Amino acid sequence: MTKIKTKHGYSVDCYGDISEESTVSMVFDDENYDGISDSSFKTWTEAVKEISDYAELHELKLLELEAD
Repeated sequence: MTKIKTKHGYSVDCYGDISEESTVSMVFDDENYDGISDSSFKTWTEAVKEISDYAELHELKLLELEAD
């Protein structure tokens, strides 16, 4: 597990090895927004930045990411 701190003041737990071909599972503090995404991310830092910005726009908190 890797823990990445967001610019929004909290940390996100990231599991697995991410690559541009990964499928990423996303867990938010509102389970109605949980889902998966085909990855175009090279690093966990890049993924956390983009997805936490999305979460912030929707008044959510990103809790966890997992790549497979």
